[in-house]
Amino acid sequence: MKKLLYLLLIVPFISNAQFWTEKATTFATASRGISGISIVDANTVWVKAYDGSAAAVTTVKEYAKSTDGGNTWTSGTMGLGFGSGGLGIGNITAVSGTTAWISAFPDTAGTGGIWKTTDGGTTWTKQATALFNTGSDSFTNLVHFYDANNGVCQGDPASGYFEIYITSNGGTNWTRVPSASIPAPSTGEYGYTNNYEVAGGTIWFGTNTGRLFKSTNMGTTWTVTQSPSTDFGSATAGASYTFSDANKGLLLTNSGVLYNTTNGGTTWTQQAFSGPIYLGDITYVPGTSRVVCTGAATGASGSSYSLDDGLTWIGVDALQHTDVAFLNATTGFTGGFNTSATVGGISKYTGTVLPRESFEANGFSVYPNPISDNFSIQNGNNIAISGLTLSDINGRTVKTINVNAIENQINIADLNSGVYFLNITSDKGTATKKIIKN
Repeated sequence: MKKLLYLLLIVPFISNAQFWTEKATTFATASRGISGISIVDANTVWVKAYDGSAAAVTTVKEYAKSTDGGNTWTSGTMGLGFGSGGLGIGNITAVSGTTAWISAFPDTAGTGGIWKTTDGGTTWTKQATALFNTGSDSFTNLVHFYDANNGVCQGDPASGYFEIYITSNGGTNWTRVPSASIPAPSTGEYGYTNNYEVAGGTIWFGTNTGRLFKSTNMGTTWTVTQSPSTDFGSATAGASYTFSDANKGLLLTNSGVLYNTTNGGTTWTQQAFSGPIYLGDITYVPGTSRVVCTGAATGASGSSYSLDDGLTWIGVDALQHTDVAFLNATTGFTGGFNTSATVGGISKYTGTVLPRESFEANGFSVYPNPISDNFSIQNGNNIAISGLTLSDINGRTVKTINVNAIENQINIADLNSGVYFLNITSDKGTATKKIIKN
């Protein structure tokens, strides 16, 4: 197929006990890799498998699920019905231990679409109103549910525009988003399976032209911008991306160049960094400045983390990792490859390395950002602030701000251009906001 990016098994995956704890996914066949992770809560997580020993795309239809925080797993097969043998699984999204959806992409004979389980994966039912059969150009890429009712699924352009559906009743009825609500595709443009990110009600997906489509209302209307990548699926020009919230994000190209955005991907700025970084997958701990990246390529396998929005990276190991996902600062998982039904396949974060922000930094906003000379702070938390300092990327305090100044504009015209961190202190703890001085 044209669009599926899977990693091959090179060596057994053995986790670093300080950051990751390895668990068995229980897949009966060895070399099952993980290419999709859906964390519901601290207890419940679903993953989907692929054949990590095959160079070609395979049609593995297997999932694994944990309901005890990733300590133990049960695996199963997705029975999609007659004529589905050639279908491949794009991604999995879940809202509980019993309810999940998968996207399935077509082969030359079958028709892809969306399937749902409400019995923990024992049976799967196709949701017929997400058509994905409007012609030979129809190709299902992904499905995502924000809760038990509201979801969106996306496919390649069909009948001249991207095939996107939304639902407000769990997929019982899907409605195609009209062409007027989606930017027109460029010539030959298409998406990739499981290539998307979500932050709250905002969702992004990438294409083979390097464009990022974005919706801030759960898929109802869309905008598009050009990213630093020229093709998200390219071995050389491709990239992975992640968002901490609707505005702050990072994009890491397959050539090892890191970019940041503070406006949801409208514009990107190249960012210098230090420390080991891996090119397989990257994810923010939502709502924080903590980032984790993983890789499974020959000579570049490993994982690392950053506490400062990707400026400084700390290596964890040099072992194989596939996808990585975090729910919060205590719950996260990374995929690997099993060697048997009882050994390996996934690792859970130990919950002891990434510090938790002691109060929510998202309640504070800095504007404008980037900054020329003056900026203001909006305190949405209504928390009494006891201290404000600015530090540079080396952690040195460069300015102490009078807390009474937050009612007015704060002047930093005396600082050089660059990246700084606004450190906010209160009796509830500390929080940090990154700012950029032009």
